Amino acid sequence: MKGNGLECPLEYLWGNAVTAPRNELDWRDMSKLNWAILGTGAIAKTFAKGLKVTDTGQLKAVGSRSQSTADSFCSEYGGMGFSSYESAIDRPEVDAVYIALPHHMHAEYTIKCAQHGKHILCEKPFALNALEAERAMAAVRGADVFFMEAWMYRSHPQTAKIQELVSGGAIGKPLAAHASFGYRARRDWDHFKADGRVGGGGLLDVGAYPVSFLRMIAGEEPNRCEYSCEFSDTGADSVGFGLLQFPSGFRATFGCAIHLTMANEATIFGEEGRIHVPEPWFCRGPILLIKDGKTEEVPFDSVPDLWGHQAKVMQDHLEVRESPTMSWDDTMGNMRTLDALRRSAGLTFAQEPTE
Repeated sequence: MKGNGLECPLEYLWGNAVTAPRNELDWRDMSKLNWAILGTGAIAKTFAKGLKVTDTGQLKAVGSRSQSTADSFCSEYGGMGFSSYESAIDRPEVDAVYIALPHHMHAEYTIKCAQHGKHILCEKPFALNALEAERAMAAVRGADVFFMEAWMYRSHPQTAKIQELVSGGAIGKPLAAHASFGYRARRDWDHFKADGRVGGGGLLDVGAYPVSFLRMIAGEEPNRCEYSCEFSDTGADSVGFGLLQFPSGFRATFGCAIHLTMANEATIFGEEGRIHVPEPWFCRGPILLIKDGKTEEVPFDSVPDLWGHQAKVMQDHLEVRESPTMSWDDTMGNMRTLDALRRSAGLTFAQEPTE
C-alpha cells in the first residue's frame, strides 16, 4: 500500500541537523541484535520477554528515569540499567533500540537514536502528528538506519493470512469493514494515556490499530475521515467512533475507547461473504471465513511470541532499512489519517508541533 511532544531542541527535530553517517554498527555480525530498551513499563517488559522467548536478540541496556527502576527491570530481564535514556542509547555495544516511552516522546527519541546510528523499533503511535513524524523520518533517512513503527500485529502470520484471503478473492470484492479496540480504565486514571495534553485518549492509544487495519484492507488512503468522540476533563477522547471512506468506494467504521470495554475485533464484508477476526490485535486466532451459510476456520502459521517475532522481522530486513509488514509510507499514511480524524472532531494536543 502506498501512502500518499515533549519540547526538544530544534536541532533534534529538523532533518538538516542530522549528520550521522551510515550505521557504524553495520560491520558487526547481526545474527543476534544487541538491544537497548527505553522505558520500563508494561510494554517494555512484554518486549523483553519476547526477546528471551524467540532468541532473536539480547538485551544489553535499559534506560529509565531512575537507576533503581532500571536495575529492578534488569534483575528480571537482563541487561545493564541506566538512569537516563540517553546513556542507554549511547552504549557502543547496542545495535538497536526499542522505544517504549509515552506517545509524546517517541519522535524525540527516534531522532536521538538515529543520530547515534542505532536501528529503531518505535512503539505506536510514532508521533503526535504527521508534521512531527515527518521530521523524525528525516532524521532516520539522514542516518541511514532501520526504522519500524511497532505494530506487532502487522508482522504476524495471522495478519498475512487475512491479507491473502482478501486479495485472493475469498469473499469476493471487499465492500466494507468494521473494527474496534477499547478498554475501560477508571475515569480518574492518572496516566499519560488519559492525558489529552500529551496525546492520550482513545484514538492514538488504541484507535490507531483499527485505523491501521482498515487502511491495510482498503489498500489505499482514505479521502474522507470523520471522528466523533466524548472529551474528558483533560481533553482526551475517552470514547470515539469514526468513519473512513476510500476512493475505490470501500467504506469502514471503527470504535475506540479508554473508558469503555469494546469487542476488540474486526470484520471484513465482501460481495460473497465475510471474514471475522475475533482477536486481530493480539493474533490469538481464529480467522473465520463465513460464506454460503457456512463458517470455516482458516489456519495460519504460529510464532513463539508476538513481540519477539516483530524483532525477528526487523532483524531480517535490516539491510533494506524498513519492513514490508510496516513500511515508512504506511506509517506516514496512518499519521496523516489520524490527523484528519482529529481535525474533524476538533481534537488537539498541547504538546504537538504546529509549525
